[in-house]
Amino acid sequence: MQNIRHQRAANGFSLIELIIVLAIIAASVALILDRQSKAQETNRSNDTVQAVSYMVSKIKTFYASSGGYNGLSAVVINGMSLLNQPLKWDGSSILDAWNNPLGVSGNATSATPSFALSIGGSVNPLNKETCSALATALAAGADVVDVGASTEVQLNSGLVSGGSVYKSATGALNVASVATGCSATNPLIALQFH
Repeated sequence: MQNIRHQRAANGFSLIELIIVLAIIAASVALILDRQSKAQETNRSNDTVQAVSYMVSKIKTFYASSGGYNGLSAVVINGMSLLNQPLKWDGSSILDAWNNPLGVSGNATSATPSFALSIGGSVNPLNKETCSALATALAAGADVVDVGASTEVQLNSGLVSGGSVYKSATGALNVASVATGCSATNPLIALQFH
């Protein structure tokens, strides 16, 4: 009997034991890759918030004396060297960290001068968590935030419309609206500033 035990130990692992070990290794690798992917997405989102906040601040400073944002466009922003990573210029438009074109719209001198930016879209759609995190982080500096499908949300003459209103012109926040808007197909975050 003792000789049989010694012989089995010398033969190695059984097939079932090997399958169990491989399953544990595969689950561990999948968990590590998932956490790494989430960390990279969080970093990309945080970097985008910083880059957009910097750009907005510089746009406001540059246009402060004109009383409006007439002529503001992606080309003008690129010419002003306001793009920090992960935002980038592709030769004709500004791309966000997910390679979606960043929408830009300004208005002429008016009683309430404003400009609008949009992030997200259909090239590489934002996932619900990233969309919600971006909208929440950027809402602090924006006057109005609308979130919804890229086919619904509009930028026109420095104003945003369509989708779900997450932050209204009065400053009221509607958390349910950001959840609804970020659940839409190809979500777009539209931000309006003065």
